[in-house]
Amino acid sequence: MSPLHHLKEYNNMACALTQGYVLDCKDEVGGLKSIRLVALADWLLMAPVYAADGTVGITPATNDFYKYEQLKETSSLTEGINSSASAGTVYYTPEVTLVISKLASAMRNEIQLLSKNRLVAIVETNGATPTFFVCGVTTGLEVSAGTSASGTAYADLQGYTITLSGMEPESMWQMTQADVDSVTN
Repeated sequence: MSPLHHLKEYNNMACALTQGYVLDCKDEVGGLKSIRLVALADWLLMAPVYAADGTVGITPATNDFYKYEQLKETSSLTEGINSSASAGTVYYTPEVTLVISKLASAMRNEIQLLSKNRLVAIVETNGATPTFFVCGVTTGLEVSAGTSASGTAYADLQGYTITLSGMEPESMWQMTQADVDSVTN
């Protein structure tokens, strides 16, 4: 069989490319406005429906997401793509950095609960029209690092910095504003 035959066969597979990318307007900004968290078990009760276009819809349940508003220019979302040519595998590693100002016993207790759970996060980006990304829907995010700090200078953060990390078989999903509003506590 000729090498061209294999190429034609490969291009007809489900993983064939479907589009390119054209530079768009410069109308986005970095950072996060808020992060919403719920236990993975509660997420699954919301009967998520995953669409081929990369969006997810949910049915609100009694256990809603808790919203953590973020200070400007402090929190972030990154997602690594991990591929092995020799094994023929790919997986994704979402990481959410959450910042909470002010040291307080109530927040200390909540962070201990976060640390003991597998979580799903809805991350709201900054900008005139925020976008909502959902991470940890299969195996959950876990607290992988964190600090409680008083700061030194008057302008330093007095509070908590928490890192949530995960490993997922698929890239993060996108959610509509209406769905996010329906599950926010």
